Amino acid sequence: MHTLGKLTALLALVSASACVTEDAAPPEADNALDWRSGGKGDGQTCEFDTQSATTYLANFLYKDVGAETGGGHRYRVGFTFDRHAILPNGNEADFTMYLLPEGRAIVNYAEEHRIDSSRSEVINETVVVSRYSVDATSRALKIDGFGTGTPMTATDGGHCAPAYNFTYSGDLRTAGLSGGKTVAYAGTSSGYVIDPDHLDQVPSETARRWFQEDVASGKIVVIRK
Repeated sequence: MHTLGKLTALLALVSASACVTEDAAPPEADNALDWRSGGKGDGQTCEFDTQSATTYLANFLYKDVGAETGGGHRYRVGFTFDRHAILPNGNEADFTMYLLPEGRAIVNYAEEHRIDSSRSEVINETVVVSRYSVDATSRALKIDGFGTGTPMTATDGGHCAPAYNFTYSGDLRTAGLSGGKTVAYAGTSSGYVIDPDHLDQVPSETARRWFQEDVASGKIVVIRK
């Protein structure tokens, strides 16, 4: 199995073992890539290049796809995975994006700092509140003040997934991020969006309180673009 496939399987295992209650904070690290077989018989396809800008964007739009299938809550998101922008200080930049109705975007950004060969820590956690738009011709996704992604098809072991080849438009928390490249994949997560401007819509009181405490302490920084 390819390395990406192995990591995907590991994430799927973490996702399956995560348990979510109505008043618990969203589980972490359970993003699952939207791999497809490409088989016409099962309704799947890898022909993303033929999709319109609107149809392609729909692969990333935030919604509860788990509830639609009768399973647990799984939310459609876009996230970085195996290809990261590397900052001048050696840290990796990562994000999960939630593309909401009416062109609103919430992006959870963070940097992974390697402590030693076996340990790392997440620093500079940031919630970016912004807006997004899509170019009807190029199908490029633009998140104001954050970056732009052009459509690409990710492949691994005969499977495929829609993705955006993403470029950061400026420095966010650390100098050197501007112009950095990464890939944002379509996928799902059991972790729902926490919108700083609509905390009343967060289903968990615990999650709301933890978020507010982290913002107050400076662990999480909210930036509006």
